Amino acid sequence: MSTITSDVEPARGSPVVPRRRAVHTGARPKKTVWYRARFGLFNASALILGLYALFPVLWIFVTSIKPQSQLTAQPIVLIPTSITGASYKTAFSQAPFGRFYLNSLIVSLSATVLCLVLGSIAGYAIARLRFRYKKVVLVGILAFSFFPQITSVVPLFSIFKSLGLLNTYWALIIPYTFMTLPICVWLMNAYLQDLPRELEEAGVMDGLSRFGTFYRIVLRVAIPGIVTAALIVFATDWNEFLYALTFMTNLNMRTLPVGIALYPGQYTFPWGVISAATVLALVPVALAVSVFQRRLISGLTLGAVK
Repeated sequence: MSTITSDVEPARGSPVVPRRRAVHTGARPKKTVWYRARFGLFNASALILGLYALFPVLWIFVTSIKPQSQLTAQPIVLIPTSITGASYKTAFSQAPFGRFYLNSLIVSLSATVLCLVLGSIAGYAIARLRFRYKKVVLVGILAFSFFPQITSVVPLFSIFKSLGLLNTYWALIIPYTFMTLPICVWLMNAYLQDLPRELEEAGVMDGLSRFGTFYRIVLRVAIPGIVTAALIVFATDWNEFLYALTFMTNLNMRTLPVGIALYPGQYTFPWGVISAATVLALVPVALAVSVFQRRLISGLTLGAVK
């Protein structure tokens, strides 16, 4: 705690004005029982939710390092008595896992870049241009994302077959781009609406065109929103299964989700191999989220104060 004392300092030509000075007495405010209980309850809840979210990942990792004898043991062995990397070796030798990885990277990164280009332009146009039925357009874009994937599989398959695009990267890049475009447009529109218009007006005063202002000023300021949209789009494309299963029938053109699901097992289900491949498949998304964590949080909490 602190006490307040007053010093009287005379001033020339003015009345005496008291000046307050804080003196620290060394005592601290006591925390009530209710405060401690609420703080403990909050920490316990956060710990439980964290363990609940991490339990599947931990279980898959533990399964990937178990010996084959402990995978089928009864009762279930929760903590392995020995660790082995045989499942990881089998994952690479039993199927072209490296090819699956490369296919997923090419398709996901290409679709993410195209989606960000189209989504940022569309989001900027909706946020800045004035036209009628703007809210109707936004609702229509969001409603498009509610359609289930299964309704578009047959038409897209017929179109890609007639164009000769089956078992090519374009057969996944095109649908992935438009599948994630609505959420990208909404995120970029929400972020660009909060940017001050003075930045664009200053660019126009310096002789920049509308596109030059967007490219040289707006995109550089909107990096947190772009990173947030990129991570969400990339994770969605990386984990997509239905389109990849339908449009990629060639073994060497499969992506990771399909390749992992179709790992061969002669007599038993290869839980160890699938778990090892799943752990390796989680690395890019986990690494991207860890590197851009601050950008992601700032982008996701956009507009929270409002």
